[in-house]
Amino acid sequence: MLRPRRRGGLETLAAIEDRNEFAKFVFDADEPPVLLGGDTGANPVEYLLTALASCVTTALVVHASARGIELKRVKSRLEGDIDLLGFLGLDDSVRNGYEGLRMTFELDADVPDEELDELLRLGPGYSPVYDVVTNGVPVKVELAKAAAAV
Repeated sequence: MLRPRRRGGLETLAAIEDRNEFAKFVFDADEPPVLLGGDTGANPVEYLLTALASCVTTALVVHASARGIELKRVKSRLEGDIDLLGFLGLDDSVRNGYEGLRMTFELDADVPDEELDELLRLGPGYSPVYDVVTNGVPVKVELAKAAAAV
């Protein structure tokens, strides 16, 4: 049976449009045409991957600095597989989100491999986004009633 699959990935270095504003940043979200979007912005799952890769990378860099390790170059890559049959509601046995994620780092520093391995453990270990993604948190979804017109 042919299953539509989408492979998502990113490197750090619509019909439906969503705009979120935080401080001075604007995050436009859209979907590719195959999902009825205009492809004018990253889709929500791409934002999730970006948040995860950025947060783990930041935690890794911060902890390297705290240990006096000068990183000459850091490259992170995150990818995963998602079966769109779940998202589209076409197969109840298929998960709606990613089945798994793979994160790869290239680190350039003048330190032994053991220290790089330790940094690789510290990045995810101190990343709030990694914690939320891997441990989950309760999310309450509710309808806010519109105020009555006067």
